[in-house]
Amino acid sequence: MKDVMILTGAGQIGMAIARRMGYGKKIVIGDKSLKNAEAIAKTMNEAGFDAEAVEMDCLHANPSSS
Repeated sequence: MKDVMILTGAGQIGMAIARRMGYGKKIVIGDKSLKNAEAIAKTMNEAGFDAEAVEMDCLHANPSSS
């Protein structure tokens, strides 16, 4: 079983951190834009990492506000 790293926000700084700290881990890349998350996951996977993209909106994640 692999350790998991969750990256919220698919940007260049987050990708740099994930490349530095995520080797050997499953990296879940979440962003409000699934397209952005998929682009970063593709780059990471091509570089030999194990990354998966998901759509994520942490700002509106409070279930009690509905």
